[in-house]
Amino acid sequence: MQNKAQALMEKIGIKELFEIPHGKLQGSTVLATNEKENLTVSQLLKSAEYLIKFIKSNFDVDEYRYSTTIIFLKSVQLVLNNGKADKPSKEDAHIIIDVIHEIADMRAKNDYEKKLNEEIAVSLNCLIEILK
Repeated sequence: MQNKAQALMEKIGIKELFEIPHGKLQGSTVLATNEKENLTVSQLLKSAEYLIKFIKSNFDVDEYRYSTTIIFLKSVQLVLNNGKADKPSKEDAHIIIDVIHEIADMRAKNDYEKKLNEEIAVSLNCLIEILK
C-alpha cells in the first residue's frame, strides 16, 4: 500500500499543479494514475483537509514549520478549487516535506513503515534540490 501511494504521489508535479489554468479542474479530474488506481481532485482535497486538521490538533500551529505547511496545503486546496496561489519556495518545500514526514512517522505502525517514510522524505528533498 505504501509503495502504491508513493508511486501515485510521485506522478503529481507541484509545479504542474500550480500551473493548471483556472476552471479546468473538477472533483473527478484525475491527477495521477498508478496501475488501476486514480488519484482525483476530490481525493487530494480530502487528504489536504485531513492533514490541516491533524496538524492543528496535534501541533502548535504558531510554529513557523507547521504554519508553512498549513499555508501550503491551503494553497493546494485553492488551486484544486480553481483558485490562484503561489508555488512554495525551495525552503518552504523542504519544511513541508519534513512536517509531513513527521506526521507519517506518528502514524507508522512499525519500524519498516518509518524506514519507508524516511526514504520517501530523503528522496523528495533530493528531488527539490535537483529541480529548483
